[in-house]
Amino acid sequence: MTTSPTGFYNSIQEATAHVIDVLSDILHVNTIFIAANDGVTNVILDSFNREEVLVRNGEELPFELSYCSLVLNHSADYLTISETSTHPHTCGLDVTKTIGNHSFTGIPIRMKDGQAYGTICVLDAPSAHLTETEIKALQAMAVFLGYVVELEKDKFDAEVSSMNKLDLISSLSNKIRFSLTEIWGATDLMLTTELTEEQQQYMSIMESSSRSLLMLLNNILDYSNIESRQIDDLEDPFDLRTMMENVLSLYTEVAVQRNLELKLDWNLASSPIFIGDEAKIRRMLINLVDNAVKFTSTGSVILSVTTQSVTDAPEVELEVRVKDTGIGISPNKLKLWLEHDHGYSPSYDNPGLGWQITKQLLKRMNGKMTGISEPGRGTEITLQFTLKIYQESA
Repeated sequence: MTTSPTGFYNSIQEATAHVIDVLSDILHVNTIFIAANDGVTNVILDSFNREEVLVRNGEELPFELSYCSLVLNHSADYLTISETSTHPHTCGLDVTKTIGNHSFTGIPIRMKDGQAYGTICVLDAPSAHLTETEIKALQAMAVFLGYVVELEKDKFDAEVSSMNKLDLISSLSNKIRFSLTEIWGATDLMLTTELTEEQQQYMSIMESSSRSLLMLLNNILDYSNIESRQIDDLEDPFDLRTMMENVLSLYTEVAVQRNLELKLDWNLASSPIFIGDEAKIRRMLINLVDNAVKFTSTGSVILSVTTQSVTDAPEVELEVRVKDTGIGISPNKLKLWLEHDHGYSPSYDNPGLGWQITKQLLKRMNGKMTGISEPGRGTEITLQFTLKIYQESA
């Protein structure tokens, strides 16, 4: 039986295993078991049998036909029966006929509001009695399990609430994204018609704003998927060079308007097909290129890739860089951004949601992010990660 690195239990199953382990050392009885019930079915969660096997993990009984129903319907703090074969409430039960005559002690497990969860029970030789100290040990363990159940319930409720919120965010974002895509498409079409200089300026503002909002919505969707763990890790063949070219092409129009140079610097000896998660890498590059373009008014934004690996190795460690000649930031601030998680709008004090998503996606790929920057001289961000090279079968 193990617990989490923090020393807490990850589930009620871990806690019941611990309780059974402790009680089996201090109580010299034949059988100890912990059962849960929902008012309909009684289920054995964990058990210990010293000699005679009376109870097994996972066994189920109708609640009303179990000893545990007697414990939970009993008005006292615990129930003790000296001989189950002669007691009026147990002598006629099928379970007594199956396991024979024994002594029985049961302690209810309840949550703070008094709601019953289950029982801790002991079966031993007929007429055997537990001492007052042993009864108190069982009651203490029952209280402990009640707290664990309460915590697990609170955790479950919080996760459900969080999932509902994330689902709502995802649903709303998808609806807004659909409308924004239509607006963006209509704006692009309008820009191809004859417009006055003033109209052209207004339409360009609309196009730029639609692009920014769509980028934000995509980041919100990615973030909600990461938070809800609804994101898969894929291993598929893809063309990295073509994907990088496509990322830069998204910003061609903006670059022309600002007279920026957009450049792909491919420093690999060939253009192999890699195996990896193309969608994650594309999202990371879009986030970084978007930031670079946003904060670069003159000069260039260069997307490059290099490797230090042997060319014929089955996998390569890549270094993908986004370098700009924009406003730059102080080295200390960049170090803070690289070492810590932040996530509001991309102001000069914070890198933005896209930055945080990039870090989270890169972490899932066991990658690393580094960077250098200087105010007024631009920024260079490097993503380091490993990809397999696709080998076609002969």
